[in-house]
Amino acid sequence: MATSLTQEGRQLATKVLFYQSIIAILLTFIFTLFSGKNSGISALYGGLICLLPGMVFALLAFRYAGASQNKLVVRSFNKGSKLKFIFTIVLFVVVYKWPNLQPIPLIVSYVVTLMAQWPIIIFISRVDRR
Repeated sequence: MATSLTQEGRQLATKVLFYQSIIAILLTFIFTLFSGKNSGISALYGGLICLLPGMVFALLAFRYAGASQNKLVVRSFNKGSKLKFIFTIVLFVVVYKWPNLQPIPLIVSYVVTLMAQWPIIIFISRVDRR
């Protein structure tokens, strides 16, 4: 059962990251089409700043399973959360050093990609129930 829960968590995380990737790519194309190359690249960076730390968290959060490894599960979730937060800050600092950065597309893409996780989870849970 614990392994089943871990597999379900991994599958959910994979699906959420997949759909978030699609959203980030769509935002990149939209900003490129309407505002130019630098806006598109900035939007891509915003999406990546959301996705890469999310991948790190997912890898760490679902590494352990089972009641006998309860403490390891909690530690891996805590470690994943902390690394996700630190990695996000580091990526923002690195990206803001780019001279042609467009802050609005970057922030919009980051926020939309990040906030999309909740409707995606609701959508996936409804589709999986059928």
